[in-house]
Amino acid sequence: RFNEEELKSEKANVKSELTGYMNDYYRLLWPRVQQAVGEDILDLSERRETIANIDLKDIREHYRRTHTAKNMLFIIAGKIHGRKHKIIKALENWNLREGEKFEIPMTNLHSSEAVAIRRKDASNITFGFSMVTPRHLEPNEVFAMNCLNHILNGTTSSKIFGTARKRGLVYGMGSSVASNAKNTYWDFDGEVNVENADELFSLIQTELMKTLNGEISDKDFEAAKLYALGRFQMGAQTVGQIADYYADSYFTNETVVKYDMMPNLIKGIDKAKMIELAREFAGSGIKALATVSSVEKAVISELEMHLNF
Repeated sequence: RFNEEELKSEKANVKSELTGYMNDYYRLLWPRVQQAVGEDILDLSERRETIANIDLKDIREHYRRTHTAKNMLFIIAGKIHGRKHKIIKALENWNLREGEKFEIPMTNLHSSEAVAIRRKDASNITFGFSMVTPRHLEPNEVFAMNCLNHILNGTTSSKIFGTARKRGLVYGMGSSVASNAKNTYWDFDGEVNVENADELFSLIQTELMKTLNGEISDKDFEAAKLYALGRFQMGAQTVGQIADYYADSYFTNETVVKYDMMPNLIKGIDKAKMIELAREFAGSGIKALATVSSVEKAVISELEMHLNF
């Protein structure tokens, strides 16, 4: 039922959407970080260039290959008491081929030199930095890294963001961890004025080296665990929050970690394990930095020197 006229309209819509993303510096730089560590993906410009080559037969073939029973997973949250079996039966009665379950392709990841995306109108430096460990993290390990991110960048009292904010170096920056079936990414991003960039990156280096040396106080560690417990208590107020929680592990590798298990997982986080995980990321040999700015590549390369641990 998807015809040529609709395809023409959708191609124009997608092109417009990607063109808009080109002005969002974070959306612009992260695909370049992924490419830099060896992921087989297209950046925004490359994606936009493929649109003209898409025919209706491509859409139909994509639908045939992907819309199969084995490639569909569902998380349903809400008032399902007395309706669960009816919902499952309705899903199982869909007229879909069983098909084959797609496997996430393996790529050999590696480090790369800094990627500098030049924009003449960029008044500051927008940066994204990623360290990768080539394995999936278990839920307790993800919680441990979330605690570390809170210590480093979670509040105005944190070691990197909080200190940088007090010095007037940066208005906002953060870090996060994301784990898929094959790899886990420890990401840092933010925006910094050119004149403050060297001091900020030096601070990042100093605090990460302290972390790798095990210089995390028990007070900061326990405070981060209490914060994680507080987030758990606030995290199931809507069905959307509950569904999002289960999506992290279920859509990645089809594992289910019951929500009410979280307090014990958080309480069981070990500081030594947290430090060990940080060392694993830093020692993996897989990392990349990408920036969007108006400065020369040599400036970005000098900043990158601070990210050698």
